[in-house]
Amino acid sequence: MNIVPIFPTPIAIKLDFITSKERLQLWDRIKKIDHISHKAIEGDGYSTHGKFPKFLDKNIKNRIQIALDEYNETSGNFPSKIGDQIWSNIQNAGSKLNQHSHPTSEVSGALYINVAEDDKLYFHNPNQLIYFTDKKKYTLYNYEYHSITVENCQLVLFPGWLRHGNDNVINKMDERIVISFNSSSRQGG
Repeated sequence: MNIVPIFPTPIAIKLDFITSKERLQLWDRIKKIDHISHKAIEGDGYSTHGKFPKFLDKNIKNRIQIALDEYNETSGNFPSKIGDQIWSNIQNAGSKLNQHSHPTSEVSGALYINVAEDDKLYFHNPNQLIYFTDKKKYTLYNYEYHSITVENCQLVLFPGWLRHGNDNVINKMDERIVISFNSSSRQGG
């Protein structure tokens, strides 16, 4: 029997996207910015989402744009631009990142600045009917979520509509820092 894997969802992972020196510089810059509470973070965690301060230098922003261009070309998407919707999240021990999506974004991304060794990002199956299906075992065709281990200096790109978060896993470290961003279409018309 031939099995055809339809509707795959592209997730791009780029290890060592920034250098350790750039990571520490960003960490220092982010800690100096005022963060506020945000509904996606439960517990002791804060964000600059909605304020969008300019803390990302032009060089890193340009490299993210190059990665976005590559992701869009590989995925068959129209080009998108990183723009100014860039924010940072700081989570402390006991917090969690709730499942959410970025519905106004073509492609969203996360750049990991300070995470634990076993930290994960969970992506949830966009087929909501999968949750109503009985399963004898989990396979690529019936899983409810997929997780990837994240690490410092790593960039992850994914469709903005894809629900993601920490799947109710409680953060165990202080100063878990992630830079997130949205991209918008550069399609003419």
